[in-house]
Amino acid sequence: MRRAILAAAAALLSIQVWACRDAPSPWEPPAEEMPPGARQLTFNEGDDRSPAWSLGGDSILYVAEGFGDLARSDGVLVSIPAEGGTVSTVFSVLQPARATAPEFLAPAVEPGTGRIAYAQLLGDQGVCTAQETSCDATDDAPAPPTLQRGRLRVRVPGATTPGEQDPTLALTFDGVEFDNSRHPFGLPGVWITRLHPFQRRFNETSLLPVRPSWHPDGARLVTSDGLQLLVWTAGEGDASPIPGTEDANWPAWSPDGATIAFTRLERGPELRTTCQRLSEGPTGLIVVCVEERTQWPIGRAVVLVIPAAGGEPTELLEGTDPAWSPDSEWVYVARSDGIWRVAAAGGVLGRVDGTEGGTEPAVSPDGTELAFTRRGADGKGDIWVVPLP
Repeated sequence: MRRAILAAAAALLSIQVWACRDAPSPWEPPAEEMPPGARQLTFNEGDDRSPAWSLGGDSILYVAEGFGDLARSDGVLVSIPAEGGTVSTVFSVLQPARATAPEFLAPAVEPGTGRIAYAQLLGDQGVCTAQETSCDATDDAPAPPTLQRGRLRVRVPGATTPGEQDPTLALTFDGVEFDNSRHPFGLPGVWITRLHPFQRRFNETSLLPVRPSWHPDGARLVTSDGLQLLVWTAGEGDASPIPGTEDANWPAWSPDGATIAFTRLERGPELRTTCQRLSEGPTGLIVVCVEERTQWPIGRAVVLVIPAAGGEPTELLEGTDPAWSPDSEWVYVARSDGIWRVAAAGGVLGRVDGTEGGTEPAVSPDGTELAFTRRGADGKGDIWVVPLP
């Protein structure tokens, strides 16, 4: 009995260590000079990402890789006071303690009532796995597409109803098919995969291209299926594509409702390869499945804007993850050396102090602060806030 109690205590301790760590004492800021008022809000051993401000700007929602009893979840939706403090789960009914709960990803807060749009990933059919993989020598992507199916949902904070009752948009991401009509090596079929740039970025960073964004009327959202932008009226079954937004991801609707900014990961030269998945047989390695892969390396990552009513997109600058200022005059963009601010009309830009290593910017409702994800050398993120001019 004593041994069982000790084992249970050790397991609980390992969960707490995985889920969170205390801020270092004394706290050491990054090597760069930080502006007054800059602060690190989270100190997770896992990955904290995708910050979004609450309706009144007093707290920040974000996605945590592990929290409390949900230490092994890759996506717990939590909230922390904007000045720092105690973290709490947002949807305790849907992500209860000591339960295997679904991942919640990419939160977006509706500007009128505070409803929260969130994304979830669904189980996929996978691509055949084996002990070893033999691909063409020119193949530079050992991992096949992992993003296949998901959904976007909208929920009222504090709701106690099941998640299945939330307005839902089903999403399918192009990447994996199974062709059962062909039988190489006597196998039952061939896996057909397409590794788009958005799939590559998801494999590397776990950032979903769907990141929803609300129209100021609170009825519609813009999102992406990885290959184009979609406008969805919450509660309706289907979404409408926006013409001219090929390979558009991570959209952001301007607060005045007139413009949508988005990231386009341009495609590099197409490469077709064949991979044979191998496993140990009675006489050595044997082929257990075949994958025919088409892939595109990521070319330039650029941020564009397009009129919400339709029209031709206009390139602003290279970067990702656009976010708007409350007056719709400025767009904040993640670049290799930090977060930059560019005039929506183009031309004027400058780097935001203290944002080195930053991605996923989010501007406070009053426009005075910028929350963002800062990734360390291990690729894991924490949530930071810096003041804006």
